[in-house]
Amino acid sequence: MIRRAFALVALAALLAGCGDGLLEVDRPLLLGNINGQPLPWVPPQTPAPPAGPLAITEGWITIHNGGIAERHERLERWIVNGVDSTLLLSDWTQGGPYRWLPGRIVITYPFWSMGSPGPYYPVETLYVSDRGLTLRETGFAPPLDSVIRVYCAGPPC
Repeated sequence: MIRRAFALVALAALLAGCGDGLLEVDRPLLLGNINGQPLPWVPPQTPAPPAGPLAITEGWITIHNGGIAERHERLERWIVNGVDSTLLLSDWTQGGPYRWLPGRIVITYPFWSMGSPGPYYPVETLYVSDRGLTLRETGFAPPLDSVIRVYCAGPPC
């Protein structure tokens, strides 16, 4: 119990020391950029007509005081059919317990399943820096070998 309390206090102190001091437990950190580009972010791809490119338009991560973290993203794609167009939205939010380790936070998603909307992996490691939290995912197909998301309390990230 003392270890857990110490870990929560250490996490709060670490987050409060990041960037401009606005990072707090239970306060969402906004997805500020992906691979150094602002949102909306479109991965390198060639869209097949009539569908437009898939874009990530928003995201956030919240580290809760009770030992649970949540990550959210919204994806958008325009479908054009002649003169009509339709916006397809896909929102997902996944949550799970987190562990605080020196310089990083590890989140495990207990309800993760391959191919479902949400994180690419059942366990994610977010690195703590003066900019906020950084998530690097690898194993994508060329020309994209990794995706790096940066979460912060506010612009600029």
